[in-house]
Amino acid sequence: MQISEPHPVACKQIAGHYVHHRPILTGAMQDGSAVTYTLAALHAAGYRVDMEFWGGEAESCCPPNPPQPGT
Repeated sequence: MQISEPHPVACKQIAGHYVHHRPILTGAMQDGSAVTYTLAALHAAGYRVDMEFWGGEAESCCPPNPPQPGT
């Protein structure tokens, strides 16, 4: 989504500015519980989840301590 054309437009509409993807790697991301929680929340909200993209072994896109804005 981030490298797609709709991303900057959605950011402007929702947040008023471009939103960068700079997550902080957490223990929940490392042990997989974040995926479990997220899937449950998506299902509870009524979203259809395509397990082709969620199944298997997860690999984080986040370095342990990514640089944060202003630092």
